[in-house]
Amino acid sequence: MKTIEKILLIAVIVLLFAGFYIAIRNIDFFNVQEVDVSVSGPVTFVSVEMQRLINPLKGRNIFEIGVGRLKKTLAAFDGVRAVSIKRFYPNKLIIKVDYEDITLKAYSIQETSTNSASGQAQISYYFIHNSAQMEESQDSQIVLEQVGEATWQAFDKLEVVELNPAYAQMMMKWGCDQGFKAMVNLAEHLTNNNLITSMKYDNNNGNEFGRLAIGISSLNSTLYVRDLVDAERLDEALEIISNQFSAGGATVVYDLYANTLVKRT
Repeated sequence: MKTIEKILLIAVIVLLFAGFYIAIRNIDFFNVQEVDVSVSGPVTFVSVEMQRLINPLKGRNIFEIGVGRLKKTLAAFDGVRAVSIKRFYPNKLIIKVDYEDITLKAYSIQETSTNSASGQAQISYYFIHNSAQMEESQDSQIVLEQVGEATWQAFDKLEVVELNPAYAQMMMKWGCDQGFKAMVNLAEHLTNNNLITSMKYDNNNGNEFGRLAIGISSLNSTLYVRDLVDAERLDEALEIISNQFSAGGATVVYDLYANTLVKRT
């Protein structure tokens, strides 16, 4: 075959493929009809911001969607560990979003002065999770990470701890103290306890445990953990409070120390 004939043959093949590609990109049969999105981790649904990117995919030609670019964009969201996207021809996308294994989430409320222009309290949002101290080490440390409100709200399966705003900012700057780490262990233990309605923590001495206030609204009680105790000791205190509960009257306050549980009069 002569050289010119080879060139013409290649040109015809290229044109055929180009024509086929253009054709399938304009056939409604390949327009996306279904986008199946699933999540894993402490999240029930993807965030509103992420939905705004995913929802317009319906109706677009499946060949026009840049899967790699979309995957990179979704993976950049706070709290996302990994994203996988698969095309199922002719008209379906399957997106899996794997979220980080966050331990707890927290918030702090900074009250504003009466002279403030907005007059509104400032709320800061945080994730509490484990992070490797060094790449070559298996040890981990507790990290407090500030995040946006939308991301914080998306992690709806997590227990919530309220923090003193000055204390939270101190940990953001200097790292978490031993008392905070001990509190996190107790808060994690309480995750499946349906009696607990609120938790609030503060510590003005990093060498001690600080104070963990546990709200138990169904028992009209508040338990202040003032010393470092283990999970078993905490469970014993909660059982005693439950057994002593009687309906009516003012809120009962208890103080839990290492060796005793005190009921205030």
